[in-house]
Amino acid sequence: MSLGPIIRIAYRVAGARRQSQVVVWGDGRITGSNGTTELGVVVRGSEEVRRITVRPLVPVIIDEVVATLSIELDDADAIYLNGYNSWTISVEKPVMGRTWGLSRAPRDVVSTYVLDGSGDYRFVEIDARKGHQHGFGYGYVRQGDEVLLFGSLNEDSGLTLIQEDAEAGTITLRKEPPAHMLAVGMEREVFCMAITGGKLEDAVDRWLELAGVRAMPARPLVGYCSWYRHYGNIDTLKLLHDLEGTTRVLCKIDLSWADPVFQIDDGFAKVGDWLDYDLQKFPGGPAALAQEAAARGMIAGLWLAPFVCERDSKLYAQHPEWLLRNKRGGFVRAGSNWSGSFALDVRNGEVRDYVAKVLQTVTQEWGFKLLKLDFLYAACMEPHDGLNRGELMADAINLLRTSVPEETRLLLCGVPLVSAFGKCEYCRVGQDVGLDWDDKPHMRLLHEERVSTKLSLANARGRAHLDGKAFRCDPDVLILREDGVSLSKAQREKMLDTDTSTGGVLLTSDDMGSWNEEQLTRYHEAISRFRAHNNA
Repeated sequence: MSLGPIIRIAYRVAGARRQSQVVVWGDGRITGSNGTTELGVVVRGSEEVRRITVRPLVPVIIDEVVATLSIELDDADAIYLNGYNSWTISVEKPVMGRTWGLSRAPRDVVSTYVLDGSGDYRFVEIDARKGHQHGFGYGYVRQGDEVLLFGSLNEDSGLTLIQEDAEAGTITLRKEPPAHMLAVGMEREVFCMAITGGKLEDAVDRWLELAGVRAMPARPLVGYCSWYRHYGNIDTLKLLHDLEGTTRVLCKIDLSWADPVFQIDDGFAKVGDWLDYDLQKFPGGPAALAQEAAARGMIAGLWLAPFVCERDSKLYAQHPEWLLRNKRGGFVRAGSNWSGSFALDVRNGEVRDYVAKVLQTVTQEWGFKLLKLDFLYAACMEPHDGLNRGELMADAINLLRTSVPEETRLLLCGVPLVSAFGKCEYCRVGQDVGLDWDDKPHMRLLHEERVSTKLSLANARGRAHLDGKAFRCDPDVLILREDGVSLSKAQREKMLDTDTSTGGVLLTSDDMGSWNEEQLTRYHEAISRFRAHNNA
């Protein structure tokens, strides 16, 4: 294996053809096919770290930064490449595995249901051949119980695409370049990665230490989320009923080591019109429910998707100038959820003011102490305003963080995962669970981010090494009820085992007050396992 990657920087000088410079890491030697030094390359690093900074002598546009690691993959037992966002498949796979992308879905289905919205399909050319898998941010190759981990040290400056070529025995890291011209003397780090080895937990610890990532303090959460019981069909009476049942169960459990939470999910307003809630369904508004939950000793939580709006919203009708546009001038579709989902331009000053106002209102006036913020990838769907995707996502998360009181806890979801490291208390690490195991056969041919209990639990196990290090992992809800649920006894056991042993969030969407004695016993068992995992 060659730990000294060959790094190629492709760039353009005004009025000249595309050129490149190559860094051969073994001795820090810099070579260029044209013998020029316009980039002013500076190489820094150590046995574990590789960094390249440029300080151009002339204005340049950097088109590509590519590092190639030569690794003996034939003897590897597995390869792991972290998926793009919360819902993208992120599990150990055979070296000769493959990434299907959307190649098995009909084009009209992809277009109608915007299946290419939530993943990386619009900006990564998927290679479906065996041994050509890809991921983002970090990955590792495992042989026995030892891994070789390669990871970005700064996704805030640009996302890092990682591609495997098993036949060639290479791992390629493509660092997203700056989205603007670099002026003379403008210093910019264009590549930064770590290479660590050992047991997986140790390698992850060392990588995050080198990256300067520390998990924010976060107590475990136990409680209720409305989504998988009611989905969007919620109102005050339904939620008060569920709050009563949740209180009745939790008040009999010692939760001195965790925080009880009652989270209201999607359905209280049109997506985008967050402060214009349905008065018929919520005559006292969400604030009344937050107050009632707090009076019962619960942390009140609220779901929002701050960077999207739906077609039927007032925001979509009244503020088309707030919507993100693609290079052709059309609105950027983020998905087919609700009446159609559209990305907002988070660099627009009025959009930023609106997002800040919403977050300040729901926390400071309505009283919600936990915010589940979803579909966050929408902020970085199109590089614009001189920022690349990594910079846009970092800027958007910073907007969220600075718009709420310091004590507000954030649970991020649908977010490019490494962009969330150290910036939120909790983060979803898998797909949405379903009320069955793996949906219908034809749905399994669709995108990696689809609803699937099977995939959700696999992701939770695959990303468990991040729990308590990058954030507290949220594996999604635990389901114990029987009505409307098609899960076998073995599948339910796998859900309980995974949810209690891989993260710091244990919520259910069941009507806890209707559980029978067997279900209550199983829940108490789950709480006991979850407490043991959290060393409480």
